[in-house]
Amino acid sequence: MVRWHAHWLWLVVLAGGGWVAWEHHGSASASSPRLPVTSEREVTCVYLARVNHLPPEARALDIWIPLAKSAAEQRILQRDVRAPIPYTVAQEPDYGNEILHATLEPPIPEHLEITIEYRAQLIGADAARAEAPPTPEELHRHLEASGLVIIDEEVRARARRATAGQLTPLAQARGLYDHVRGSMAYDKTVPGWGRGDTRRACRLGTGNCTDFHSLFISMARAQSLPARFKIGVVIPQERPSGVIAGYHCWAEFYVNGRGWMPVDASEAWKHPELADYYFGARDPNRFLISVGRDLRLVPRQQGEPVNIFFAPYVEVDGQPFLDVGVEVRFEDLKQGRAA
Repeated sequence: MVRWHAHWLWLVVLAGGGWVAWEHHGSASASSPRLPVTSEREVTCVYLARVNHLPPEARALDIWIPLAKSAAEQRILQRDVRAPIPYTVAQEPDYGNEILHATLEPPIPEHLEITIEYRAQLIGADAARAEAPPTPEELHRHLEASGLVIIDEEVRARARRATAGQLTPLAQARGLYDHVRGSMAYDKTVPGWGRGDTRRACRLGTGNCTDFHSLFISMARAQSLPARFKIGVVIPQERPSGVIAGYHCWAEFYVNGRGWMPVDASEAWKHPELADYYFGARDPNRFLISVGRDLRLVPRQQGEPVNIFFAPYVEVDGQPFLDVGVEVRFEDLKQGRAA
């Protein structure tokens, strides 16, 4: 059901620039080699979105923003939206993401700011919520190539080599994970990183978390192992509050009888001593924003499917508009770590 809301603007200061350049640089918790010492944390997380330099001659603006929801790794205890315009909230059909949508007509403001504040419990492995088993249609979706997550002969050959001699889905997934860690380097010096382009990952062997996990998902699907993409942020352990450096993403694969199992190959590349942990660990420092790639939004956007849905997606007069900024702040309410 679509719900209508109307609130007033909460003024915030945001970093400018497009979202593509705003990504995970390694927050304190992600870059630290020590393991989490708690199975649950309670935090506030404030997602600040801004659309900049809107053209005054625009006739219509549409904005879609991903809304975090309760999932296996988190419970959303409270969600408050502050916006200067009416908006709707709906669920997209493919991955179940909740989406805020708003439409503006003239006069179009030069800038637009929307704030979403969450209070959430982040859940570790021993307290993770059980998920309903995926439907056959959902599993089929997680086996198909999609957009930049391709399945070609190069991907199939890599997947065969990585899983040679592995007889169970779990062992095959570990072979794929180890292949990604061994064949990729976390390197953002070559343009094109961060789009989750499997072909580029195969060709260059470099990129960020998005590229690592696109390669993993492509190879998993080539081996008939359902796999999906998740994106959000990592909440630092070492400080009680502040700005989070950028997004982070991970992948999950599905095994009958065990459900969805997470992998974080890019963090394992940075910290090889934690490779066993990042294969299967439901890290209580992750805050999930959205699931999936190539999303059809609600209402449907006029442009192509959205490759990665972390920052707002905006269309001006039916054309994608890229001058958007995002900042995420957090506060640890329980200081959920050992003294």
